[in-house]
This record gives sequence, C-alpha cells and structure tokens, in this order.
Amino acid sequence: MTWDLFISHASEDKADVARPLADMLQAKGFKVWYDEYTLTLGDNLRRSIEQGLAQSQFGVVVLSPNFFAKKWTNLELDGLFALEKPGEKRILPVWHNVTAGDVESYSSFMAMRLGVPTSKGLDHVVDQIRLAVERERSPVTHTGNNASLSVHPHSVALLLAAQESNGTIMAVRHLGGYSVQAGGRGFGADGDPRAEALNIHCLNELVSHGLAEQRSESMFLLTQEGFDFQPPSELLQAPPPEFPTISASNIDTAKEIMRAAVAGGGRIMSLAHLSGHVLQAGNQSVDSGGDRRKEARWKSVLNELETTGLVTRMSNQVCLVSHIGYLWTDELNVREGKTGVGG
Repeated sequence: MTWDLFISHASEDKADVARPLADMLQAKGFKVWYDEYTLTLGDNLRRSIEQGLAQSQFGVVVLSPNFFAKKWTNLELDGLFALEKPGEKRILPVWHNVTAGDVESYSSFMAMRLGVPTSKGLDHVVDQIRLAVERERSPVTHTGNNASLSVHPHSVALLLAAQESNGTIMAVRHLGGYSVQAGGRGFGADGDPRAEALNIHCLNELVSHGLAEQRSESMFLLTQEGFDFQPPSELLQAPPPEFPTISASNIDTAKEIMRAAVAGGGRIMSLAHLSGHVLQAGNQSVDSGGDRRKEARWKSVLNELETTGLVTRMSNQVCLVSHIGYLWTDELNVREGKTGVGG
C-alpha cells in the first residue's frame, strides 16, 4: 500500500476537521492521502481519487451533514465499501456534528460501525484511529486460559457477567451518574466518580484487548475472544498503572487542578465569560480576571491532561478525571499531601 490512510471529507469540513486531522495523523507517522497533500494542478480528480482509495489501507470517513449532501463523498464511500473484503476493517468513521440517528438515516450499514465523535477533540479522534490501525495490523491473539492477558479484575467481572447472559454490557450516562449493567447485575455505585472512571477504564480495556466491541454509545458486545475468555485460577490483581509524565512547565498547575478535582467529585470545568475565564476543579474555582497568560496556561494544562489520559474530555467545557488520573493523584497526595487549585 502507498498510503496508510485516505481521508474522505466534504470541502466544507476542511478547516475544522479534515486539514488538522490530516496534519496530526501525519505527525504521528502515518502516510496520509489528503487532497491538499496529494493533488496538483491539472490532475484528473476521479482517477487520482480512485488511485488513492485503491492504494490506501484504511479510509477515514468524516461523516457530517455536509458529507451526506455531497456527490463526491458518496462516491468515495461507495469505493471504500467495494474495496473492503469480508472480515476486513477498512472504513474508519469519524462523526462531525451528527448523531447516531443522523448516521442511521443516511446509511444503516454505516450505523452498524462504531464512529468516533469530533466533539471529544481531535486528539481523541487521532488516538482512536491509531488504536484501530494497530489492532487491525496486529490482531490480538489469546491463549486458551488467557495466561498472557493482563486485565483489571473489574474488567474480568464485567466480562464474566456478560458471558452468563447474551454477551451484552450496557453503559448509560444519566443525571445520577453512569450505570453499567451486565448479566442482570449493576457495576459501580451511581454518582460515585471513582466507580464511573473505573467502569469507563475497564470498558475501554475490554475493547482494546479485542474482548468486546462497542456497537453504540451505550452498548458493548462480547467478541468470540470475549466469550472464550477464562480467568486465571490464581488471585487476580490489577496490573500496575503506567503513569504519564507531565511537562515541567505544566506540572505544578496540573497537580493543583487534579488534586482539587479528585477531592471534589472528579469534574473540571473551563468556562469563558465576558471579562475572562473561570476554571472550576471539583468544588474549587478560580477566575482569571482577564489574565490571558493564566487562561493560556489552563488551556495548555487541560490539553496535556487529556492527551496523557489523566482526564477524559466530555465537551469543550467539561473534563472528568480518569481512572489513571485518580491513581496518579493518589500517589501525588501520598508523597506531597497538598490540595488546591490555582494558576
């Protein structure tokens, strides 16, 4: 293959999604077919696109209202479907300003595929594309007793409960928290932010190990490997976490934000207003008072916390502390014992 990834998109989505996504993927080492990189004056568009599709291993399809309305994008998607062989994953959907219902109305085939929403940030989109490519190129293999597979005990409990029923795990976010059910059992106390973070961590772990696949925002289905999974006979322990390194320029502010968030419910909010910015971590909040340097620091820290996996971004304004984020902060508190939020 000449290219790793072909980016199919509507021209109206170039500035917001396609161009920065192509740049970020290329920075990660992927060979990207993107029209602004590849096409030059006088090229035959149809022939160039057909060649790009045929010579790319994966197609990143930016589904949006603009995409649905375009002739060229529909032809590109048809081409990807035609090239995809049975049992092969070639199409990687990215959802931009669309819901599951919008995708279902456009194509029932596309609705059956898990898409990654741009609302979680392009860093998250890039990470999910990277994970999908790595898994497709190096599929997870499992031994009969899964002796070499290191998963969290909570992941094992979810998996075994799902095996007892129809292989379904339901995860629903609501006003009271985040409910996870499998095999008729509930996992994690609603409203407990640590339990919510652990559930999210373990669901992602099952998916990353190929033991389950996410079919919608709320439904996870066991794969064949998931149904075949047998836990080791010895007492299970959680694998040791791999803590990320925060840059020296951001580490002090990151510590304060994370400590305050963990102490106050795990939520971090970054809200702009007419005269400045408010950063709220847990039960503590600080107003920038219009200090642009402070606002820039907060933005840099939150971006780094997200990219290192210490928080999960829920929207442009809200982040939640992840399971690893709780463990990272616990270790800090043992060593230093500080709390608070500042700038």
